[in-house]
Amino acid sequence: MALIDVGGTLWPNSWPIRKADAGGRRLRIRAAMPGIEPATVEALADDLIESSRPGDEARTISTENLVSINSPAETLITGCLSRSGLPANADTIRRIRRAMSIPVSDRMRPLPGAVELLAAIHDLGMRNVIASNTYWRDADSYWEDFRQLGMAEHVDGIITSVDAGHLKPHPAVFEMAMRWAGVTAERCIVIGNREENDVVPALALGMRTILVYPDDPKPVSSRAHAVVPDLWACAGALRDMLDSHEG
Repeated sequence: MALIDVGGTLWPNSWPIRKADAGGRRLRIRAAMPGIEPATVEALADDLIESSRPGDEARTISTENLVSINSPAETLITGCLSRSGLPANADTIRRIRRAMSIPVSDRMRPLPGAVELLAAIHDLGMRNVIASNTYWRDADSYWEDFRQLGMAEHVDGIITSVDAGHLKPHPAVFEMAMRWAGVTAERCIVIGNREENDVVPALALGMRTILVYPDDPKPVSSRAHAVVPDLWACAGALRDMLDSHEG
């Protein structure tokens, strides 16, 4: 099984934010809060959009920004609901988190070779499982992204830090993926662009690793089993790794 990171691996590190995004979020928040007084929903939307602004600005620089660790989405949403006098139950938080997740639409394109890499992994008889740190996105949100990007047919499973309850480098994302697939760590190869988030925790679990840097500077050093500059080279390294393992 291939466990594949997203930001900086399959698509760019940074997330483009537009002024029009707020309007789309408002529409989705209204749809997510049926039966609530419109004025209350509008006040909630104002609070959500304003409260999330620092994190959105940070994610225009890097999706790996520590804002994801210091202020998780659930905490932000709970505070906004409380200030609007609304209950912060798990279902409401989930609906609002998805409403705040900005669709990929035309703003985010896969990095060169992303689709080809996923197809090559399938050709090698392996399953593709997305293993990604996220802020707003859960697995359902990501499935919609991959459908819009024409990549869903190449993806078998999606595990995000939102679903696992912990951000990488915590092992929860990888462990949840192994449980989903019913495989051991020795049968997993992690592909990602971050030494600390992808390579180090995967090695600690006994997984093989490929560090790829299509949207990053060349790393000075790495403990990964292979280090490659782009996703085409990643597919080649994966083939070589499987051949040597079988041999």
